[in-house]
Amino acid sequence: MDPTRRLPKAKPDTLMEIVRRFVTSKLAAHAAIRVAVDDLLSLTPVRYYLKGYTQKQINAFATHASRYFELYHPSGSIEIAHTSRYSHHTGKSELCILATRPLAPGTVISELKGSMADLTEEEDRELKRTDRRHTDGIRRDFSVIHSKQMKKNHLFLGPARFVNHDCDNNCELFREGKYITFRVLKPIGVGEEVTAHYGYGYFGRKNRHCLCETCEKLGRGG
Repeated sequence: MDPTRRLPKAKPDTLMEIVRRFVTSKLAAHAAIRVAVDDLLSLTPVRYYLKGYTQKQINAFATHASRYFELYHPSGSIEIAHTSRYSHHTGKSELCILATRPLAPGTVISELKGSMADLTEEEDRELKRTDRRHTDGIRRDFSVIHSKQMKKNHLFLGPARFVNHDCDNNCELFREGKYITFRVLKPIGVGEEVTAHYGYGYFGRKNRHCLCETCEKLGRGG
């Protein structure tokens, strides 16, 4: 969340080769993921990045990386794609999740994993601050989501953070063990976006600044 934080810089072609080997691997999914994560951890920039961390933290990093690799496995039902829906507000292309096969109600999209990090009240206020370049009061960070059960906001980590909001959402958050994933609420066709509901006040009072497809079709929101 901190744009000034230094991150490891590996060559894109090197990373793509790891993903390519993973996708074409004949191993079982869990074994192929383990090999891909080991390959990632062996890269010099990543080793340098992790050298100051404890083994427990390195294991957490590996687990976090495995969630992203799992998203690319051919047996999955979704993919990360670009969307220009928010570009006129954010000034850049955003990401979304699309279905690569039909998804029926009740289906748990198990490869779309994430975890929730609790936000203190101070951190939540900091993330709610309006970008000074804009005056509409819209929160710019789509990685924060509201938990109805806990009645507070959380920071989403992992591929699950790419699921965008829609007021007529087709999925709901679903806790599966230590992971957060999504359960399908209504039929989703191939190429359709997987969406969740961020809360009724996330985009201003009664979501009056919402930019979702449903609001666009109904001529309301942003």
